[in-house]
Amino acid sequence: MNELASLGIILFFALLAGHLVKIVKVPEVTGYILAGVAVGPSFLGWITHENLASLEVFSEVALGLILFSIGSVFEFTAFRHMARRAVLITVFESLLAGSIVTAGMLAVGQRWDISLLLGAISMETAAATTLMVLRENNATGELTDTLKGLIAINNICCLIGFSLVAAVVDLSIRSSSPDAALGQALYESLYPLVWQMTGSVALGFLIGVLLSYWSSHIEEQGETLILMAGAVLLCVGFSDWLELSPLIASLAVGATMVNLTEHSRKLFNALSRTDPPLYAIFFVIAGADMNIAALPTLGLLGLVYVAGRAAGKLIGTRAGAKYAGASEVVQKFLGLTTLAQAGLAIGLVLVTNQRFPELGAKIATIVLAAVAIFELVGPLATKFALSRSGETRPQSTEPAVLLD
Repeated sequence: MNELASLGIILFFALLAGHLVKIVKVPEVTGYILAGVAVGPSFLGWITHENLASLEVFSEVALGLILFSIGSVFEFTAFRHMARRAVLITVFESLLAGSIVTAGMLAVGQRWDISLLLGAISMETAAATTLMVLRENNATGELTDTLKGLIAINNICCLIGFSLVAAVVDLSIRSSSPDAALGQALYESLYPLVWQMTGSVALGFLIGVLLSYWSSHIEEQGETLILMAGAVLLCVGFSDWLELSPLIASLAVGATMVNLTEHSRKLFNALSRTDPPLYAIFFVIAGADMNIAALPTLGLLGLVYVAGRAAGKLIGTRAGAKYAGASEVVQKFLGLTTLAQAGLAIGLVLVTNQRFPELGAKIATIVLAAVAIFELVGPLATKFALSRSGETRPQSTEPAVLLD
């Protein structure tokens, strides 16, 4: 089947799944993922691995738009009131999840490098999945605001943590070579971290400045959409070309724009009206890409990863929220909203395969099987938490946007 027909199938199945899950009061994102599993290689096979590879660009663009939207959380006047709380909670839950997974892997006899890499990957909370549930439920309140800040900071923490661990593993491998020079080994191990972080932020800032300047000269909604689409495509494309992080770069574009122009609300409103098809494509492709056949092979290592990550997220968010002085509602329910795991974790698995091919197979088996579980459980847990906290709202005629 060609790619255009595949896209048609993806959108129609997404629409069908979105209607069906409303009957059983399940989040739409869960329906999209299940629709992808149904039409993907694991079951019907209407969408093949070749189709998925050729449609990967849609996932990259959709993820760029999602992180661009999340960047609005960093509006200075609003974020300064919650920055300390969001940072503290994120550090608590990320480090605890990573530490528990690492300790658990070491306890069952895994190598230190595999344990550390799995611990770093376990820190991630899926921004796209979580944002989709927030938008679907038109959520507002302290829990929602805290969660938006957390998912924005969490992906940065995860990328920094993974890069540091990868640098240590890389340095260990290079220093064991008899011909290795310590200075050269340090440079080759730490350069990717420094380049990814500084380069991604710099690229996002430059594109954000360009977007902010042009947005002040545009009135028509059609031109606004062209401008935003061009900015996100430019950001994702240059990030891939320069071997930067499209996630951090897209986040930086949104953060820069929301602080530089008074037209930002108009831009985010326009985006929220037009991005549902891309969201649907993103999550159906994510479901189709899941290897459900790997679940029976999860085994002890997979159980340690799943249980350790869940425990770290639940305990870490509660402890962090309590230490940061958050309300009882946030302390009680925030952990449930952090269980979803997908985009960045899968990307880090691919990076591991490229940098450490001898470790990649085992890490990929564990993480990808765990992602299949967390992507199904996470949206349900997030919707439950939002409902119990009283922060879900009836859908209005105007789409909900991140910018408050």
